[in-house]
Order: sequence, then structure tokens, then C-alpha cells
Amino acid sequence: MLALVLASPAAGQETGTPVYHAPYRSFATGELGAAISFERSQQTGLEGFYRHGIGPVDVALRGGWMILDGGPDGFVLGLDGRVPVISEFASPLRGALVTGVGLDFRNGTGVWVPVGLSLGRRLTVEHSVVSLVPYLQPTVFYTSVADDDVAFALGLGLDLRLSTAFEVRVSGSFGTAAAPAGVAVTAAWLK
Repeated sequence: MLALVLASPAAGQETGTPVYHAPYRSFATGELGAAISFERSQQTGLEGFYRHGIGPVDVALRGGWMILDGGPDGFVLGLDGRVPVISEFASPLRGALVTGVGLDFRNGTGVWVPVGLSLGRRLTVEHSVVSLVPYLQPTVFYTSVADDDVAFALGLGLDLRLSTAFEVRVSGSFGTAAAPAGVAVTAAWLK
């Protein structure tokens, strides 16, 4: 699997990284977190984010620094949202529409617009706050950063809640030439 993830050119969600989202909200009111991503084109991303819930919808502002071996480093900024569209009562999986917009300031200003459907299921450990959510997220991208304007990727992830206040997330993806390719690890502090 890792070979498939690393075989495609880099790009990503709204900030150009392979950070994907489970269909579940892990927090009550908000979360603060950091992510590091490693992509096939020797690109490393360091990002921070704040996500806040508004009714059933949650939105996040993320920003970070992309480090590219042999190329321009630069700042990225993104806004994303997640809204539940499929409940466990209608299906064995929960589903959420995930979309956003991001700006990549490495070579001028590039734009990323991902639209995906995250599908997964929360599995809980009996008599514990520990849970995990395996998920997949097929995503279509519009981008002005790559030669192809439209791309497709399949994101795969696992969110591991370790306490009521902390969660570790691992995600990766592969796809068409301009789509995400890499792995990411995220730490989130839940409120």
C-alpha cells in the first residue's frame, strides 16, 4: 500500500497535503492540532489548524509551510468544511461531504478546491474512551497548481482517539497525476 501511495506525484487536500478527514467529529466544540506530511516528490508539509463545530457542520482554518527539496518552499493557507450526509441509521457506514479551498503561495498563488465523500465507521473499545475510525475518502480536485486542472484521489485513514482530549490521525492517498500522494500524521487536542 505504501508503495502505491508514494508512486504518484504530490498535491493534496485544500493546502496541497494528504491530510484527509474521517466522517465523524471527535470534539464537542473545537479542536486544535498539528500535522506533518511526507509526499513522493520529497515534499514535507508542516501545518497547524483550528476546527470549530457549528451545529452539524464543522469548519477548519489551516496554515503551514511546505518544504520542497530542490524547489521553492512556501506558505499554504486553507479553509475546509465537513457536513454529515449519511448516518449509521441509514447505512452501516457514516458519510460526510468534505470540501474546501486553499491557496498555495510557493510559485505565485495557486488554488486547490477538493470535494470528497468520507465514508467510515467508529469502532469503540468496551468500557473505554478509546475508539478508532477507519475510513476512505474518494475526492475530486480542481487545481491551478498542476498541469491538469482536475484530479482524482482516494484517501485512506485511521483516527485513533486515545482520551477524551487527544486523538492521533494517520492518512495517505494515491490518485491521478495532480492528485495527493503521500502520508500524513496529525495530532489533535479536543475540546
